[in-house]
Amino acid sequence: MGALRAARALAGLSQDELAALAGVSRQIVARIEKGESNVLVEAIEKVRVALEGQGVVFMDGAAGHGPAVAMARPDR
Repeated sequence: MGALRAARALAGLSQDELAALAGVSRQIVARIEKGESNVLVEAIEKVRVALEGQGVVFMDGAAGHGPAVAMARPDR
């Protein structure tokens, strides 16, 4: 869930802006970022899709590092 907070910061979005893009409340975004366990998977998916729509790329963790986020390169 920490990756979602990093992704939001990378995209330059406030919690309110991300919530509007994802179609969820700001409180849901805050709860996801805090890592609360009682958030619906559907809400997390909406937030992830909204961030990906802003160019965020999520990368799985590997042996040498945990999960990561980056911005996609614009097409040239």
